[in-house]
Amino acid sequence: MVNVQFVKSAVFPYGPAPSDEKRAFELIEICGRTAYKSEDKITESSAKSFVLMLKTHGHLSVLEHSNIALKVELKTDAGVPDNAGPISFHSILSLLRDRLGFHRIFPLNGDGTPGFILVGNFRAWLETLEYLKEREPLAWRFFAVNLGRSFPNLFEIPQGGAGVPHRATILTDEEQLRFLKDGSIPDLPVFVFRFVCDRGITHEVVRHRVFSFTQESTRYVNYRNRGMILVLPEELQPYYDEASGEFTDQCPVVREWQQRADLIFDWYREDLARGLRPEIARDILPNLLKSEILVSGRFSGWKHFVKLRESSQAHPRIRFLAKGVRKYFEEELGVACD
Repeated sequence: MVNVQFVKSAVFPYGPAPSDEKRAFELIEICGRTAYKSEDKITESSAKSFVLMLKTHGHLSVLEHSNIALKVELKTDAGVPDNAGPISFHSILSLLRDRLGFHRIFPLNGDGTPGFILVGNFRAWLETLEYLKEREPLAWRFFAVNLGRSFPNLFEIPQGGAGVPHRATILTDEEQLRFLKDGSIPDLPVFVFRFVCDRGITHEVVRHRVFSFTQESTRYVNYRNRGMILVLPEELQPYYDEASGEFTDQCPVVREWQQRADLIFDWYREDLARGLRPEIARDILPNLLKSEILVSGRFSGWKHFVKLRESSQAHPRIRFLAKGVRKYFEEELGVACD
């Protein structure tokens, strides 16, 4: 086993959060298992039980790597909206005034259909249903029925749900991307990225509080048998071969870094050997420790991330991440980040 390794930072786009239950659960499982480095436990059928386990135990932060865009079309009589009660656009704005920090709501103006689009991640929807259940049963029943039709394993359809007024549909990934690209509703999709970077940089990433995060946990991951992986510092890059993961020149600066890293890792293992738990032994691990972090957010948040973190004043390794995000949006989606 190699005690210490160096790797370069990396950006892996996952694209829009899936709009169907199976793929959404699979992405959430990837995010959750990244925290514990238990990706080897993923099977073709493990996602559903994993997500429902998170829901049962109240570990809902991982469920934030998701997105449901519910398009609500209000019934009309001769082109005039009927009495929508608590389901109208303005009623929802009022009813969810304490929850609008967790949702986006957009009126349907473009196609002449009275109604609105209400979006939120799985956690937001689960907690909003609980919020509505006692305050406005009709609205609760309406959303529970329409969410349960498309996500039956996550949302329970209440008894007698067939009589719920109005019609709602789940917007697909493709439909949401069309809204983004034509500029009509740019903040519908949620985009998910995996960043491989050092823990110093993740401390900067998580300052963008409009995002959701799931990060490799040094509390629960034991590096004793895995080895310690560090992100390549800038001064070692000229001597590093990315293909082999090895240094091409054992010059004094390379040897110094390797000796320091080996010493730190020896201390870490010694602490584990004398009975300290990983969450305590991690205190000696360096800021340069490689971490994987899943980050989810809407386009407005990613534009702001790129604007701030591409700056020449930003740290070079977070600037690398920002450039990778820009590349995805501009080269793969054709959407400008400026």
